[in-house]
Amino acid sequence: MTRIGRKILLVVPALALLLLLWAVPAVQAHGGIDAGQNPFTAWNWNPLPTLLILMVAYVYVNGLNNWVRPSHPVSVWQRISFFTGLFLIFISLQSPLDNLSEHMLSFHQLQHFLLRMLAPMLILLGAPLTPMLRGLPRWMLQGIVRPTVRSPLARAIYEKLTNPVITVGIFMGVLYLWQIPGGFNLALRNEFVHALMHITMMSSGLIFYWAVIDPKPRRSRIHYGVRVLYLGLIVLPNTILGAVITFSKDIIYTGYQDVHQPFDMSLLTDQQIGGLVLWVPGDMMSILVAGIVMIMWYEREEAANNATQPTQSH
Repeated sequence: MTRIGRKILLVVPALALLLLLWAVPAVQAHGGIDAGQNPFTAWNWNPLPTLLILMVAYVYVNGLNNWVRPSHPVSVWQRISFFTGLFLIFISLQSPLDNLSEHMLSFHQLQHFLLRMLAPMLILLGAPLTPMLRGLPRWMLQGIVRPTVRSPLARAIYEKLTNPVITVGIFMGVLYLWQIPGGFNLALRNEFVHALMHITMMSSGLIFYWAVIDPKPRRSRIHYGVRVLYLGLIVLPNTILGAVITFSKDIIYTGYQDVHQPFDMSLLTDQQIGGLVLWVPGDMMSILVAGIVMIMWYEREEAANNATQPTQSH
């Protein structure tokens, strides 16, 4: 067996162990929301998400401290963006929003919006690539990161994942996969599946925005005009899915019929609000990011023009 094959065999059990570590404590930590309980105090006490968030924050800060003479300094607003993204993940997975999402579709769609769209965008706007690499322990950098980067298989996978068509397909495919009633209802009942849902949504968001934002020092091969089109491609399927849920006259996600409703709201009304949360903020986010990309495009063109203009003699 090749060295790459052995690494893959090590990675797969590691990912499975991570899911188990996430899901098993959650069985006890997710007490749900009982009648008479204040829904805004029902925190998720599973410690693993917070520990992982703190670990990522530490590596980022450690990398900034180790970066004595940065070639492309990370600005204050970029650091704020990165930590805001981590904070949104914390709110999504640890605050009462997580328990409310198991009782109401509207809160579940809000949670997915934060995990899938807003948090990944803010994290990548924080230019985390260099700080995270510099913050890793030397043994991990030399023993795992460098061999992986030099691996032909890893490079081939990276080429595929950063292909615009494949990236859009993954981003929207993961969304549609988990909006199918069978999978969605199963995630409501099974913590392992629920953890898998969250991990795949965050991963698809990071892959999607990685090609759009290209945090320094990485430069995306995709032209800015194509990126704007790329963002426009996700509006239509997102709108269709949101509209189907919003205007449905039947209860699509029957898993909510088996749990306590913490607010005086019908399941159909909650479903309509959930469809709107998926539909409107998702489309608005795509339009907003397209505007940011157009500004980046303009600034890049201006910088290129200034660099090529001959110096005028006086």
